[in-house]
Amino acid sequence: MAISFRATAPAFPSAPSASELLLVDGAPETAAHAEVLRHRYGVVTVTADEHAAFQFLQRSNPAVVVIGAGLKDGSSAELCREAKLKPLRPSVLVTPDRPDDVPVLLAAGCDSVLLKPFSTSLLVNRLSRLVRSNELRLRAARSRGRAAHLLDPTALRVAGTNCEWPSSLCPYCSHQGVTSFDYLSNRRAWYACLECKNVWMAKRRDS
Repeated sequence: MAISFRATAPAFPSAPSASELLLVDGAPETAAHAEVLRHRYGVVTVTADEHAAFQFLQRSNPAVVVIGAGLKDGSSAELCREAKLKPLRPSVLVTPDRPDDVPVLLAAGCDSVLLKPFSTSLLVNRLSRLVRSNELRLRAARSRGRAAHLLDPTALRVAGTNCEWPSSLCPYCSHQGVTSFDYLSNRRAWYACLECKNVWMAKRRDS
């Protein structure tokens, strides 16, 4: 069952609220993450049930949706695709247990990947980056004096942390074009090929 922690109503209700998050994950540590996040954001909704998450997306416009892998009643990729079908799309952060799950999630349109396990502080930092991008776009829309329902659907698209490398070759199938999706260190990163669905570690590149 979804649990919602509400503060003040967003000032721009028809557009994604820069302070509203949806966490969809049944992992034990999710409750601890949510407890920290609710001190930083106006609304934090937590559920381990994919059906409840779909219902939430139908009636609300969160700034960020955080999706764990292996939901008990369905597909993480399916939920990601559903979030990206909204007229004003939220950013989607996926938190899979295995790197091998990432190509399908990238193809579903996720904006950022944070491989488990991770600390709450790392989650906070990643969300802050995504939410900050949303806030900048909301501010720009307000300054133009445009009503939320008149906004271009791409106007509030956030800059994710995935990075496409169109000229790089996949070491498995030689397809041209790969995606980096998470970092192991300042020197190493994870990469994925959406053509053959393989993942690997290699030298980190600067975008």
